[in-house]
Amino acid sequence: MNELQPGNLISEAADMVEAARSMVVSTGAGMSSESGVRTFRGEDGFWREHRAEDLASIEGIRKNPELVWEWYRERLKACEELEPHAGYYALVTIQSEKGILPLITQNVDGLHQKAGIEDVIELHGNLGSASCIDRCGAPSVEMTEELFEELPPRCSCGSILRPDVVLFGEQLPEEALRRAFHLADSCDLMMVIGTSMVVYPASSLPLIALQRGVKVIEINPEVTPLSSLDGTISLHGTAGSILPEIVKVVYGG
Repeated sequence: MNELQPGNLISEAADMVEAARSMVVSTGAGMSSESGVRTFRGEDGFWREHRAEDLASIEGIRKNPELVWEWYRERLKACEELEPHAGYYALVTIQSEKGILPLITQNVDGLHQKAGIEDVIELHGNLGSASCIDRCGAPSVEMTEELFEELPPRCSCGSILRPDVVLFGEQLPEEALRRAFHLADSCDLMMVIGTSMVVYPASSLPLIALQRGVKVIEINPEVTPLSSLDGTISLHGTAGSILPEIVKVVYGG
């Protein structure tokens, strides 16, 4: 699909961004994949090589912790080598100009923070730390190379560590979810970037905004269930190409 947008759509989106006083952004796997992060879905997804149940569940960790931790070590190393693309830095510009830009993400790679985005609500946790699988109360530890010197890595209590991401069968973090719904219910503009709109509850956030009469800017190379809804301005292309164009119109440069 052509990434270039008619100028009037870019201008319309730019006007909405400029006018917004309580804008919120929601991002999905498409935001990361543009930087080279392999996704769980699609032909390049990790799930082509392993069953999800073997790698991303408490049961899988307890059954074969060495396999799971070898996989997470691979994921972490791959993420550490990646850099945020131009779309991330466009969001940093908006954050700087507005003073605040809450961002809700389904991604666990930390690229938003690496780019300099300060207020990130992580619905699915973060790949950068680990904690006790038995919830002994010890604080989370940073995922460093030293942590992988012996597999599986263990907590100070002796139990196996688990990555601080939401595993299959687990609930999303309560505080992150509460804040995400609050933002959707109080923002005056929502921007949805790189999400397929099939993963609940993130997929419900723009619907909450639309039901309130709030406009939603969608940026995605593909058409999604959100694209045709009344109130959605759908820009078909990558975040790395479209977001800088919007920022250029709003702030110049």
